[in-house]
Amino acid sequence: MLSSIFHKIRGKKQDSLNITSSLKNLNSSTFKVDDEGWITPFTASELLNSELRQKYLNLLWQQVSMTQDMFNELYKKPIERYAEMVQLLPASEAHHHSHLGGMLDHGLEVLSFATKLRQSYVLPQNAAPEEQSRQRDAWTAAVIYAALVHDIGKVIVDIEIQLKDGSRWFPWLGIPTLPYKFKYIKGRDYELHPVMGSYLASYLIPKEAFEWLAGYPEAFASLMYAMANHKDKSGLLSEIVQKADQNSVTLALGGDVSKLVQKPGTSFAKQIVMALRYLLEHKFKINTPKGPSDGWLTEDALWLMSKPTADQIRAYLLEQGISAPADNPKLFSEMQSLGIIESTNDGTAIWHCRIKADSGWCPPKAFSLLRIKPEVAWENLADRPSVFLGRVDIEAEEISNTKIEESVSNTNAGIDNIDSENTSISISFDNISELKPIETEQVQKNEDMMDLMMDLFSPTEKTLIPADEKENKEDVIQNNQVAKGLQNSDVPPDTSTSRDSKTISGESFVEWLKAGILGNTLTINNSSAKLHIVQGKLFFSYSRNIPDVF
Repeated sequence: MLSSIFHKIRGKKQDSLNITSSLKNLNSSTFKVDDEGWITPFTASELLNSELRQKYLNLLWQQVSMTQDMFNELYKKPIERYAEMVQLLPASEAHHHSHLGGMLDHGLEVLSFATKLRQSYVLPQNAAPEEQSRQRDAWTAAVIYAALVHDIGKVIVDIEIQLKDGSRWFPWLGIPTLPYKFKYIKGRDYELHPVMGSYLASYLIPKEAFEWLAGYPEAFASLMYAMANHKDKSGLLSEIVQKADQNSVTLALGGDVSKLVQKPGTSFAKQIVMALRYLLEHKFKINTPKGPSDGWLTEDALWLMSKPTADQIRAYLLEQGISAPADNPKLFSEMQSLGIIESTNDGTAIWHCRIKADSGWCPPKAFSLLRIKPEVAWENLADRPSVFLGRVDIEAEEISNTKIEESVSNTNAGIDNIDSENTSISISFDNISELKPIETEQVQKNEDMMDLMMDLFSPTEKTLIPADEKENKEDVIQNNQVAKGLQNSDVPPDTSTSRDSKTISGESFVEWLKAGILGNTLTINNSSAKLHIVQGKLFFSYSRNIPDVF
């Protein structure tokens, strides 16, 4: 076991800069620590000049396929800069790799694990084999760089380092110029150090490496997200580094690395609930009175923003080594099936709601929310926040039946008047603006659709009616029959015409369509419409409800 190589120096937590007691068992010729506990700074070559650390470098060299010069430029130099930054600092205060030099040991170990794990991943996903082969070195570099910076932020936000002259030292200043002491900062933010990696990466990784990786946009983007701790967006890159980190920690604590790949005993539903409760306690803002929130608690439900919630839950599960659906719809479906979120009347997971706070804050647009029972979100009633001072109004997705019925009723009334007066249908383009269009989104957003409809049915030269015959009796009879057909009239066709009752006249059909469109009885481009305009062409959905008036 590699764990036999590690020599940890354990002791009480140190609240002061005096670490003399922790150094009594160290070889002073190796660490150059004086009697007062001041640690002499080391160069990179001195820090890496040990059997274990040289083995890590050789293992890394064996996993990459490039010349020695390229390896030195792309990987060895960044590792040397990393060693100069972390010096002899520990990786944790009283957990894994808490000995002096633990940060460097942990960093090299994670690099070795990550590079080895990378060989079992095919990157980028869903790409052709030849493309994966072309990008192989770029993705390997992205894994190595992400692993290198995953904990580097601790030397800034977790530890305070003081030089012998009383000044504070920061990693970006280069090798400390004087002996130093360190202490852990009380009340430190444990979530801050992971996001510092992207900042310190510019001090570790050469610009030439970034320029090279920029030629592979997907690998470059994943690396940027991983270094900024956006695990929900960095994909497999963060997964590889996460596993490598877990292996290193487990090994240092004397655990069995093989057990990390075993299936967790806790059910997936419970893992999601645990993730949700963690986010509510540590990350989410609920019921913000005068601004955006992550969610709102009402008397009967907790409403959470759908996409941020899904992304955060997925990131939490990934940190715990638990796989989750990669896309949100699948995750929502899983949460629905497990009874964690409530479904809408249509069986979907997303509720579209308007938020109206008593303070006056009211966003102009509806939010896409998830609805969760409060007892699922909080185990104890005392942990729940106060109820939101305002309202969460569910928005209707479809046109109300009342409006449709009113529109149809008004149309039928107009047709009755036409029939009673026994007059022909006359379309007056001067009065079109006075007609109330049916309230579909397509008609409201595109007034040109009506023009397109009329253009499609403009009579051709072959079907034009001579001027002297426009007002004859046959036309009047036909138009009356069309109007009656719109209200499913049983009046038979005029027997005085020579047309077959089963043959539809093109002119009459066009007039019937025009009357239906302008009279709001035929809708366009919605789920129940018979008329659909696609790429400048009109499609008519035939059914037995077409009046047999021709």
